[in-house]
Amino acid sequence: MMTTAFVIKWKSTVNGRAGKGTRHFEKEEAEQLAEELNREYPQIQHEAVPFRPEPEPEPAPRSPSGLVHTA
Repeated sequence: MMTTAFVIKWKSTVNGRAGKGTRHFEKEEAEQLAEELNREYPQIQHEAVPFRPEPEPEPAPRSPSGLVHTA
């Protein structure tokens, strides 16, 4: 049986910045941690979300001279 890893996603209610943690948790542990963080830091909204790896970015196209072209 495969278990899903969870991470903590957060968003500041003060300046709008957002992100997610890198540490993986079991679902219950992540939910408990998010609740604890919301109590300790009410200006930041924390949420336990399933971990989904980010897709690898595609490399920038190169010219025959080897220079990278950007738009």
